[in-house]
Amino acid sequence: MLVTRYLFKNLLHVAVFVALTLTLVIWLMQSMKLLELVANSDAPLGLFLQLVFFTLPKFLEIIIPLSLAVAVFFAYNKLIMDNELIVLRACGVDQYALARAAIILAVCTSLFVTLLSTWISPKCAGQIQVLRQTVKTQYSTFLLREGVFNTFGDQLTVYLRAREANGDMLGLMIHDNRNKTKPPVTIIAKKGRVVMEGDIPNIVVFDGLRQQMDADGKSVSKLYFSRYTIEINGLEGATPERWRNAGERTLGELLNPDEKDARDQENVSLFLAEAGSRIILPWDALSFTMIGVVTILLGPFNRRGQSRRILFGSLLVVAVQALNMTFAYLAKKHLGVLSLLCLNTLLPILCGFYFLHISGEQRLMSFIRRWNGFLHRRLEGKMV
Repeated sequence: MLVTRYLFKNLLHVAVFVALTLTLVIWLMQSMKLLELVANSDAPLGLFLQLVFFTLPKFLEIIIPLSLAVAVFFAYNKLIMDNELIVLRACGVDQYALARAAIILAVCTSLFVTLLSTWISPKCAGQIQVLRQTVKTQYSTFLLREGVFNTFGDQLTVYLRAREANGDMLGLMIHDNRNKTKPPVTIIAKKGRVVMEGDIPNIVVFDGLRQQMDADGKSVSKLYFSRYTIEINGLEGATPERWRNAGERTLGELLNPDEKDARDQENVSLFLAEAGSRIILPWDALSFTMIGVVTILLGPFNRRGQSRRILFGSLLVVAVQALNMTFAYLAKKHLGVLSLLCLNTLLPILCGFYFLHISGEQRLMSFIRRWNGFLHRRLEGKMV
């Protein structure tokens, strides 16, 4: 038990460090895209932080299992390099005892990733879509394109000829029809900029003309101004209810689509494929761990290092991950592919437990000896 706690502690520390490092790198890359969206809309910093936070769980689903695989290779290789593994084996510690800490951590990790994929990530994905919709509605006036008529329903139309480096807009024409009890207002200005009044955006225009048809419809009133403010509050209205895709639904919602919703019924197979993937893929953590444990612990001892084994195990992990991603994608089009996804995940786990058993280890060692003999004979044949 003392050995298990010691190994568990080392594995956990390395896995957390690797996960944090990878998370920060990927998070930073993703943040650049979100920062561009928020910066262009001049939305508040809090909205950007929320968007960044809600993207985290989806990354962790991939990062955590890979971090655990790296931790297994690193921690056990360090045991070998420090000769600790030799001492433990000399004290009678068998392969299962050496691998127990990694297996326990992998099971705990798989359960945590299952919670992420089945409930936390879908909730966060839904919040991201809501926040994106908020940017497009509440702050959409900031996302004005140059040289085109930017329309916001039938309430407001904004045209700008060009935009300066500091964000000021040149050559503005604004048609405001939000007040249905009065005739529309048309504003032409040389220059304008967007300013914030709290969380409410306003457009301030300079050196222009405000025109509005009189109530009798026979004359036009004109107002020349040097500065005029157009309030944008109330433009966003209510966010329309939208259909949630599979990525925004929890496991329970995927397995129980709305029978009254025709679009839900059209995507039942897609929902089932997504649900199956969320149940199976979290166990990549255990699958990767078994690959690492078997490649590092089993086989003849090599004093020159374990670089070949680590490389071979890493390639296996990458291959399993690539196949899982491929099968998960294909399962959304052909539900039967889900069985291949399950097989690809479970096979390394079952083989790992088998090889850790004494009979499995003996068969593996026998295969390695035959393979090495075959390579040796081929090498001798080429030399002759």
